Amino acid sequence: MLLLLTTGFSQELSASTILDSMTLAMTPVNAQSTIRQIITTSRGNEREFEYEMFSGNKGKNVLLRYTQPNIVRGNAILLKNHSDDIWVYFQRTRRIRKLATSSKNQKVEGSDFAYEDFSGGDTWKAEYNVSRMDDLDDLYVLALIPKPAVSTGYGKMVLFVRNSDYYPTIIKYFDKNMVHEKTLKIEDIRDIEGYPTAMKMTMLNHLEDSTTRMEIISITYHVTFPEDFFTERYMRQ
Repeated sequence: MLLLLTTGFSQELSASTILDSMTLAMTPVNAQSTIRQIITTSRGNEREFEYEMFSGNKGKNVLLRYTQPNIVRGNAILLKNHSDDIWVYFQRTRRIRKLATSSKNQKVEGSDFAYEDFSGGDTWKAEYNVSRMDDLDDLYVLALIPKPAVSTGYGKMVLFVRNSDYYPTIIKYFDKNMVHEKTLKIEDIRDIEGYPTAMKMTMLNHLEDSTTRMEIISITYHVTFPEDFFTERYMRQ
């Protein structure tokens, strides 16, 4: 009887309810982390970076500041309004350049992550039409199609979400022609300060046969930022 009740409850959950629960689980108000990023090209060459990541207001604003290697140390990227506004700072020239909004689907430092991939999912419900697909074992499966007015490089996303804690384990990205472009594998999920946290994420680029792995070295959610933290001034710190 318990199994039947659990199964019935699972089937009654709407796609919007599951997406709301997922968004709540994976978008804390603020976060500060140190991340190692390893890019592997189609030829097997590797490039490694390390950067500090500051996320505020549930991913609405994000600041990345590179610390390794020396050639990019001090460079910074500021993403505001869920990557609709993007600034890039170059330490060597001490200059800041604002990118066009259309740049949000471009690669970040040659990685397989686009600028928009760094924004939180807090706006997904407003920007995407969401539907529920057939469950897979202990996973909910959601399809997200962008609404006509939304600016994004993706034509569809398919999310595989754990029914135990509503945390995603896989996100598949399709381009505007519905070609399967990338797959994000979300692994080593731990409880950090009360939040499920993926300590490792790997983006597989199926079109270019490249991968980008991100590993969290340290992270905390018990952080607050000054009111003017996510501004051009703080990019130069």
